[in-house]
Amino acid sequence: MNDKDLLYFCKLVETQNYTLTANSFNVTQPTISMAIKRLQNRFDDPLIFQKNRKSKITLSPAGELLYQKAKYLLKEMASIDYDVKHANIKKIRVAFSGIAGSIYIPEIIEKFYKEDIVNLLDARLERSATAFKDLNNGDVDVAIYSWMVPINDPAYFIRNLDRTELVIITGKDDPWKNKKVIDAQELRNRKFVARQKGYLTRECLEEEAKLGDFTPNILYTARTMKLMIDLVKRNVGIALAMENSVKDEKDLHIIRLRSGQKLWAYMQIAMRKSFIPNKYQRQGIDILRRFHLN
Repeated sequence: MNDKDLLYFCKLVETQNYTLTANSFNVTQPTISMAIKRLQNRFDDPLIFQKNRKSKITLSPAGELLYQKAKYLLKEMASIDYDVKHANIKKIRVAFSGIAGSIYIPEIIEKFYKEDIVNLLDARLERSATAFKDLNNGDVDVAIYSWMVPINDPAYFIRNLDRTELVIITGKDDPWKNKKVIDAQELRNRKFVARQKGYLTRECLEEEAKLGDFTPNILYTARTMKLMIDLVKRNVGIALAMENSVKDEKDLHIIRLRSGQKLWAYMQIAMRKSFIPNKYQRQGIDILRRFHLN
């Protein structure tokens, strides 16, 4: 059994098609068929069932187990391949979500600077979902992100850094400038400045809309959190934001959702447990593993 046979097998299960699988690897269809045959002979099991070439592929119990095990093994092999090939790399790739970046990047740079290893830090800003996906794929070594629910996965070293409430923000001259608490249903007639779909605050706004039984009226989609906040300050709509991202902002008014409708954002730092830092990365990884705001 070789890793290519497992790779072909997993891709076939996912594409449900021999031709598509062959095209994915730029090989012939018989190459895929022979790989499946070798696996069937090795495990003395059909592994897959297909009535004809147009019917759906199903897995035997052994095939299902092989698929799950092979996915894990291939991922570990890819991780080993990267780690060994980059044993001399002098960078630590850290993905930050937008909010996490604004809060934690200065503090982390300072800690690396004090240890004279700031040149190790390769920081990149991504959406939280992208940051965690890149961590999962091995494209970054560490991810610092925000999520509506804390992630708890035994494959990762994960620490909670902070929890912050999602709040409504308005300008100081907004009609709601004296409100302290609000019901989600009251939001149905307001116009919003919001981030793009896929960002945490936008997803939370959609969740609040479900609680209030309305569709958010998005007046403007802001590409950055700063732009969203600046537009709210100018009374161009209201917004849903993480409290820790606006607590030091002037000319903003904060309104909390009533009990039972509150949403929270969890800030976390994560790295793969399978990641083994090389001799250049160890000091920086140790800082990140122990990291917390002063």
